[in-house]
Amino acid sequence: MTIKFYTIGMAGHIDHGKTTLTKALSGIDTDTLKEEKARKITIEPGFAPFPLTNELHTSIVDVPGHEKLIRQMIAGVAGIDLVLLVIAGDEGVMPQTREHFEILSFLGIEKGIIVVTKSDMIDDEMRLLVEEDIIELTNSSVFENFPIHFVDSVSSAGIDELKREMINLLKDTPVKSSQGAFRMPIDHIFSVKGQGTVVRGTVYEGQVQEGDELVVQPGNDKVKVRKLQVHKQEVQAARAGQRAALNLSGGSKGDWKRGHVLVEPNVFSTTDTIDLVLSTGKGWQGKIKQRSLIKFYCGTSEVMGKLVLFDRNELENNEDHIYCQVRLEQEIVTKRGDRFILRRPTPEETIGGGEVLEPNGTVYKFGTETIERLKRKHEGTPSERILQLLNKEGSLTELELKRSIGMDEEVFQYTMEELLREGAVEQIQNYLVSDSTIQHIESSIMNKLQNFHEEYRLRQGIPKAEIVQSLQSEINPKIINSLLEKWIGESTILITDQFVHLSHFTPHYPEKWAKRMMNVLSLLEDAQLEPDDLRNLYNAQQLPEALYQEFKYFLLRTDQVIMLFDEVFLSRKAFDSAVEQLRAHTDSSFTVQEAKAVLHASRKFLIPILESMDSKGYTTRETNARKWV
Repeated sequence: MTIKFYTIGMAGHIDHGKTTLTKALSGIDTDTLKEEKARKITIEPGFAPFPLTNELHTSIVDVPGHEKLIRQMIAGVAGIDLVLLVIAGDEGVMPQTREHFEILSFLGIEKGIIVVTKSDMIDDEMRLLVEEDIIELTNSSVFENFPIHFVDSVSSAGIDELKREMINLLKDTPVKSSQGAFRMPIDHIFSVKGQGTVVRGTVYEGQVQEGDELVVQPGNDKVKVRKLQVHKQEVQAARAGQRAALNLSGGSKGDWKRGHVLVEPNVFSTTDTIDLVLSTGKGWQGKIKQRSLIKFYCGTSEVMGKLVLFDRNELENNEDHIYCQVRLEQEIVTKRGDRFILRRPTPEETIGGGEVLEPNGTVYKFGTETIERLKRKHEGTPSERILQLLNKEGSLTELELKRSIGMDEEVFQYTMEELLREGAVEQIQNYLVSDSTIQHIESSIMNKLQNFHEEYRLRQGIPKAEIVQSLQSEINPKIINSLLEKWIGESTILITDQFVHLSHFTPHYPEKWAKRMMNVLSLLEDAQLEPDDLRNLYNAQQLPEALYQEFKYFLLRTDQVIMLFDEVFLSRKAFDSAVEQLRAHTDSSFTVQEAKAVLHASRKFLIPILESMDSKGYTTRETNARKWV
């Protein structure tokens, strides 16, 4: 079973019942601050785990509805997969409903449900008025096709139907890509006594594991992941779409704040000059002049800057696809395709939003030449379009790629030949896979193995099936198996008894306990044919209980001991010596009594030793005697 992770945003006007609806769905009250309880409003985004089914695991983000808390609202809804636009039945569409609606549109939210709360307080006439309000609000937008549900969060009327609708919308929604470099915008930083600094956020892309070395940007602050939690549950890894809390070591923690981003090293750069594709909304009726001061929101960042226009000296409302640039007062982390919001600082109002075209813009001349240049960059080359789609989907057959890309056949064939020739795309098991996806899978597996070897020195490696399963939500298992075989052939990794491991790794005693573990084996060898219980020998050396089973199986796997019964083991040296003595002092066959006379071992140990000789092919039992093979 493959679990899919999604984030659900709860947006709408203040006091329209978002927090109560969140509690009705998830059973969790997301207003946790003392001030939130006292004022009965949401001040900071609240997060609640909400597993819809065994396969669909979601987090609900309950964002503030007050007009003065728009920054917190934008930070909360950034990166969501499904929105619930909440409208109170007794009030209908209100100012912050409209502003949240426009912000959600600018952020590219394509799936959602309009939820009318407090439905027990309205009659049929009011219900019709609310529906008319909703039609007027959503007309000619992607929201006009969103289903409308009337619910009462207190009595739970309509809640089950709402859950079924959410399942229906999410079951075919593609999950965020766990491929590529890890990126998590930080929305909360706090300290835990005895543990240190913890940062929290929604993983935008990639995945992270305990032990990973990351960087906090801006500032290039190097850190290491000590522990990971997803909704207060400790986990070994977190992936795109999940809410995660990371306990970090290292770095200048005092400088971090909401808006900083936790990323994989040497992948993301910081920037203060960004090329944009901007759209203004129906709700904005103002004008803004060239190089006016603006607030720029992207991910969890809020930064002041100036708006630079290239084909006009004044921006008016209700305009689409304006190619422009922002020059910020502070650097941020962003990448092509990220969604953003622009707001005027005074008076505070939302101007518009759109997507990042080029994160590292430069100074351009005013005029149509620059507009055409940015337009070409926006549309992308055939190669860029194919690679972007393959990176998003992980892998596609040629037919699936053709259907999805909608490109002229001749251009498609020429471009594919070029990409395959250059190695930017590979064909594996009838699937097309980008080189960057292959590099991501290789990096992910190598990091997983390295971390595993560091933590479990006594184990051979990770079961092959476990590695394939850990990546199958990202890419077809056939491709993973083919790549594993390729890397085994290149000796990058090896497989021993179905355990995958790095080629240079050999299981060994952990350095901290090596001497004491060698003492256990030495005592076992000294005992010769009448050994003590292995656990007794282990405990006498004051070794950690958590490592006992691994130590035992390490000795068995490396053929240093022979299991006799229960927790009693014979050293391999003692066993081999017993075989040599019996060969030297018996004929072609021998009885138990004859073996006892040679080895001088008690029957308690002698019988299991002889049975081990049978199982290992040295002897075969015939009635009351054993015959040498």
